[in-house]
Amino acid sequence: MKSVVFCTSQRFRFDLDDFIGKLNEEAQKKDGCLTVFTPNFEGDDPSLAELHERDRLKNDSYRTSVAEKVYDHLFRKVLVADICFIFNKDGYIGANTCGELFAAAVLGKTIYALDERMLMGTYPHDLYEEPAPHKLIHEIVGTPKELLQRLL
Repeated sequence: MKSVVFCTSQRFRFDLDDFIGKLNEEAQKKDGCLTVFTPNFEGDDPSLAELHERDRLKNDSYRTSVAEKVYDHLFRKVLVADICFIFNKDGYIGANTCGELFAAAVLGKTIYALDERMLMGTYPHDLYEEPAPHKLIHEIVGTPKELLQRLL
């Protein structure tokens, strides 16, 4: 079974947890064992999750830790995973997720996304379609069950 790294905005951390939980349930039905790499949101102030990145960066604790967490995700998780899954709920990808997407592409990873849209900007009301990431997505995979089929 292939390994998968999930990349997402921290605003969707709980939605991602639900998605991964359902993915694990589907894998258990098939007696599968998954290797899943997730973003490190531990220790982040949950009240920051709904803010735009520029506003999160005003928080000293967040500003101090974010670069280390992004580098860790890139060099320990994206680098070693077979598959990169962009969990772009409602089409949204933030700056860090976009960077992880491009890194996965440079590394030759197969890249799936939850939603066909690639929306950047201030979530949820000031978004624009970013055209470049579209060319890097191999396929839209909308459910945990569909993703599991690609990991087997």
